[in-house]
Formats: sequence, C-alpha cells, structure tokens
Amino acid sequence: MYGAASVANALRTLAYLGSRDSARVTDVSDLLGVARSTAHRLLHTLRLHGFVEQVPGGRQYRLGPVLLALAEGRAAVESRSRIGIAELVRVARPFLERLRDEAAETSNLLQLDGPDVLFLDGVDGPHPLRVAPRTGDRVPAYATAGGKAQLAQLPVEAVHLLYPAGLDRLTPATLTDLAELDAELAVARERGYALNIDESVTDVHGFGAPVSDRHGVCVAAVTVAAPSTRGGAGRAAELAPLLRRAAQDITARL
Repeated sequence: MYGAASVANALRTLAYLGSRDSARVTDVSDLLGVARSTAHRLLHTLRLHGFVEQVPGGRQYRLGPVLLALAEGRAAVESRSRIGIAELVRVARPFLERLRDEAAETSNLLQLDGPDVLFLDGVDGPHPLRVAPRTGDRVPAYATAGGKAQLAQLPVEAVHLLYPAGLDRLTPATLTDLAELDAELAVARERGYALNIDESVTDVHGFGAPVSDRHGVCVAAVTVAAPSTRGGAGRAAELAPLLRRAAQDITARL
C-alpha cells in the first residue's frame, strides 16, 4: 500500500506542476497533506530521474526535461498522424523533383520513426554516377542528414531517450558518441541543415533540412544525396538555400 500511495503522490505532484509554471515544497506538501520533509524527498527523487527540475536561482520546482521531451515527441507523432504519409508524399513530390533539377542530384523525403528514419520517397539524380533513392529503407537517424535534421528539432533529452544503448557504427565515419552527436545537432539547429559525410554509406554524402507543419512541428526532412566526388561539406553553401526553399514550400502546402 505504501508503494501505491507513493506512486499516487508522485503522479499528483506531476499533474500539479503541469498546471502551473512552478511550485514550492510547501505547495506540494499542502497539496498532498504530508510533511514538508516528505514532499522534499519526493521532489528530490523526481529530480534525480529528470521528471522535475529546480528553477535556477530559487527553491521552486517545475516539470523536468524527461517529461518535456516526451511531450514534444508526442506532439510530433500526433502531427504526423494528422497529415499521413500518403499526403506528405503527394505534397512533397513536385518539390523533390524541383530540388533534384536545381541540385542535379538525387533528392529524398525522410521521416523520423523512433530511433530510425524511413525513406518515404526519392527522385533519381540526372548523372550516370549518382546515389540511388532509398525509398522504403530504414536507417539509424543519427547516421543520415535527414535524420539529424529532424533530431536537431528535439530536446537533447529526447534524443538520448532514443538511444539508451548508444550509437552503433555503420561506417568508419559514423558518430558513435552521444556528446559528439549533441554538438553536431546543435550546429545543425543553428544553421538550419545537417550533413552526412560518409556516415551511413562510404563515399555517399547527404545534406538535409527539416520540414515542419503549419504549427511549427517537424514532420519530415528533405535531402540531397551525392557521391563523394560531387559532395563534401563545402557544397553545403550551394545546397542549403535549395533545401530550405523545398522544405518551406512543402510546409506551406501541408
């Protein structure tokens, strides 16, 4: 019974914090009808597991990164379910074709699915030596440009929740350290696009930008894929505006 009561108190506390910006220990003790020391121990336990956090510079508590990450992930899932893959592919197809023509490389549409990305659609590039579309393939998101472009839109805690066992190596260039991935996602978030230089397939380079719905929730990514002979990080400056325009135009029509 004591265990069930503790769980009930924890859930009541989280629901209470979810209804306001922050609360003091005394607020929680009054809510639960328990001693302040008991409320403090409960909040301390919830803080250790990331469900609550202390407000900087004060003695108040608010919802923590774990719950906020789960809420943001849920918002993305609900947004994708409202749009649907068929509609997303239909809307995006003409812009993938335009992106292919402008970049003269293969273009793809990817969607985050748990720790992976699913290649929803792709358009072949015009060169004899080109990267083939991977429609239907599933690849770890951290090893692709489109996957990283979408992971960059999530809180750091949400990304870590996707990879509790760490990152597997696909090629010698694959990032296998979560701290390094965090740093790269921060850069991608700042500049608006992500890179994949040999990270999922050797000698294949990818450039990706996130696609959002009208509410600003990331629902997919568009990418350009090129062989290493025509890729490289230096080409990003040329491709970034093309990727952004394709992503923005898809968003406008969803």
